[in-house]
Amino acid sequence: MLRHVGKDLRPEIQNYTYSSGVQKELFVLDGTIPITFQGVNYNIPLCVLLQEDHPLVPPLVYVRPTNSMVIVPSQHVDTEGRVYHPYLNQWDSVNESSDITSLLQIMLITFSEEPPVYTKRPPRQDSSNNIKETQPNLANPLPQDDQTDDNCIVCMELKKDSVLIPCGHLGICFKCANRCKETSKTCPVCREKIIEVHRVYQP
Repeated sequence: MLRHVGKDLRPEIQNYTYSSGVQKELFVLDGTIPITFQGVNYNIPLCVLLQEDHPLVPPLVYVRPTNSMVIVPSQHVDTEGRVYHPYLNQWDSVNESSDITSLLQIMLITFSEEPPVYTKRPPRQDSSNNIKETQPNLANPLPQDDQTDDNCIVCMELKKDSVLIPCGHLGICFKCANRCKETSKTCPVCREKIIEVHRVYQP
């Protein structure tokens, strides 16, 4: 799975400065991950930094746009490109329920629903031959909704209403479950192959 989703992420060492001013050399995976948005394939520039206490602490994840891109802030990505997701907040490597492979899969699904970057529009020329920069067409940031245990572990918006077969994990909405089955073909929790998706109707 990592070879598929993260095949364009290069392992290397980079300097990282924490908000406290402390600098550390961290092992990183830097490159792009592939997404499909409205039927078109895109490569999203991503950097995953493994902290010194990895895997006991969650990695730091950043979207790193090129000069031709602009970040679209949302509930998952801030203006600096820092990625925030409940999967990172609930990181649990002790019980082996959190790992880089599952993180990348969730990033793929999340960014396929809401791309974190857009390509800048080129400058346009007005009637007086003066070049004016056209502002990028940014989507409005989504509000930060209060999340509950009933929400899908992937999109964190729709209610979880599907069970994955044969692993039996229930914690994902029908839309994300089918997207997992079509793209990664594995459960985002245990990475077992998805054979079927059953919708669960709750009273």
